[in-house]
Amino acid sequence: MRSTFSIGIGVWIFLFALFLPFSYPFFPNAGIELTNSFAGVTEWLASKCGATLCVSPATSDSSAQFAQSQLLLIFALTFAVVLRNQKRFSEHQIKQFLNTAAAYILSFFLLKYGIDKLFQYQFYAPEPNTLFTPLGMLSKDILFWSSMGTSAGYNTFMGLLEVIPALLLLHHRTRLLGGLFAFGVLVNVLAINFSFDITVKLLSMFLVIVAIYVIAPSLKKLYAFFISNSVVGEQAKIRLVLSSKARLMVKSIVVVLLFTEVLFSYVEIGSMNGRTREKIAHFGSYEASTPDSAILGVKNLKRIHVHSKGYLILEDENGHFTDFAIRIAPDQSILVRKKNARIFVVKNGTKAEFDLREKGRNLKIITRKIDLDALPARDDSFHWTVDGLISDEK
Repeated sequence: MRSTFSIGIGVWIFLFALFLPFSYPFFPNAGIELTNSFAGVTEWLASKCGATLCVSPATSDSSAQFAQSQLLLIFALTFAVVLRNQKRFSEHQIKQFLNTAAAYILSFFLLKYGIDKLFQYQFYAPEPNTLFTPLGMLSKDILFWSSMGTSAGYNTFMGLLEVIPALLLLHHRTRLLGGLFAFGVLVNVLAINFSFDITVKLLSMFLVIVAIYVIAPSLKKLYAFFISNSVVGEQAKIRLVLSSKARLMVKSIVVVLLFTEVLFSYVEIGSMNGRTREKIAHFGSYEASTPDSAILGVKNLKRIHVHSKGYLILEDENGHFTDFAIRIAPDQSILVRKKNARIFVVKNGTKAEFDLREKGRNLKIITRKIDLDALPARDDSFHWTVDGLISDEK
């Protein structure tokens, strides 16, 4: 029974990773297609369990995605019984394959998120509108995300904490150390996602389970060493039974594919540093100089923010924000999709003139571009002493 459960969890780990609705830059989007193909079943199951369906199964932490993980577990445990009864592969060989596959899956996700942090892409610098939003008006997940994004140094540190165990997991001699290292890092990530209500709870729980699965074959040895101070017999090594040449070839191919997938998006973007990457045209915040300005239905305009993800965000005197999806035309003008309007921006030093063309009428607003790097939240400097901090503030 225990052996069947162990094999079943290993199969579930493989299936869960396969069905994850991720958009990969190099590999086909198999997870999205698989998830959508079973959407009817998972949505039906979620509704029968009393869940209110608001988003698609491909959305992180959706009710349907939780239902999908349960269905995959049932299938995996059933398939585990079939695997144990077949004669071609021994139980030990099956466990070897599943444990190795789990280690590489865990390594992939640690590399993906670790390198994202090292290259400053996951916790990017706070957007212009976020910098001017009162702290109390930010949701906990945006607040955490923004706080992390203010420090490039801490992002690098956290990235290394994920990349190091990822590399250790790729070699069987250091796999246990990598698994223990990864478990500690991922428990902290899980606590953050729960505490700040960040919607990757299911994925972070999955990764913690994968880390436990990787170190599970050595649990008796760890208990004997750290708790009982006894010695256990030599355990069978969890390593695929292949010739040395075949093992080297398979491992090389897998590692090359893994790193290609992780790094391909940065090569495609052409930037290895998210903070210095070229932003959308007119990115930044602009203080309105024209009194009682009104634009696109927003009265008493205070600031105009251009978001890097393609949004024009208007802030009024009361601190309310109104956003519009935009795209930049070849002539660098701003096209406001919803309003069918065009804005021409003319800059002269820190002065910027927004010339709105909407429904046959023109409106000009004079603004001053704000130096976002001069704001305290964007100051990433370091001080050894409080004296140095105080002197800098003066």
